[in-house]
Amino acid sequence: MGMVGIGTESYLFVNGLSTSKPLPLHNNITLCPAKSSAKWDGVLSLFENDIDFSIAVLSNATISSQLYITAESTELLLASTWNAQWDCVLLGALLNCNTMCNLQCDQALENIEKASYLHVTNYELRALLSPPYCLSGSDEAWLSANYERAYKLLEIDTFQTAVHAMASYRWHSVPRVQLAILWSGIESLFNVNAEVSFRISLYIANFLSDDSEQADKIFKKVKKLYSARSTAVHGNKTKDSLENVVHESAELLNQILMRCAERSSLPNVEDLVFRVN
Repeated sequence: MGMVGIGTESYLFVNGLSTSKPLPLHNNITLCPAKSSAKWDGVLSLFENDIDFSIAVLSNATISSQLYITAESTELLLASTWNAQWDCVLLGALLNCNTMCNLQCDQALENIEKASYLHVTNYELRALLSPPYCLSGSDEAWLSANYERAYKLLEIDTFQTAVHAMASYRWHSVPRVQLAILWSGIESLFNVNAEVSFRISLYIANFLSDDSEQADKIFKKVKKLYSARSTAVHGNKTKDSLENVVHESAELLNQILMRCAERSSLPNVEDLVFRVN
């Protein structure tokens, strides 16, 4: 488990996210297309044990892209490859999809028969059964314009918490737990300690929209969602479909994260205290 540092370039195979063309994320990391056509019998000797081989075969069915990582030295490559896991988490959060890097290799997937190592990065088996989210033209344009700003915001603990909540809530099968995780991410960005339902609804509405009429609609929706969240996470019966509440809460957190990236900043509650209609 972990990452291998050999040479000056490496690939992380991505499950759950598909792209039709290379998309630069940083100076040394590019999201690239990948075709799951590996012939694993030719690289069997690269695996430490049968478990790793089984994970690779299982992963192969839904590998749909790959992160290409370069560095000036082996030491820097190891650090960049380790940190690239955050790129996978951030992409999943910004695109609202289940994404994970489960395998590392020194060759692109289409050249895997030339590989000198093929390494399992984790044993959590995330995103293996998720159909890949296919990046649209508008997704690619948005990422090109805003991804670097979103990545920079990961230096802030509250944004990092929100991103991880957004990317990982699907790892849990119980809707009440999913809601607790999603709203922990939302609440981390707004620092509300009193009158939580009203204030967080107000702040979110004014953060997501500059139009008072639209903000009013968002305010009412968030207030309803927060009420359903409170009922659910405290174990009480709810009239709402928990699956729908989870879906709408995930969409809400996703919109907030994207807005943060577009603004290159987190919400400033002092600027968000004006009332909606």
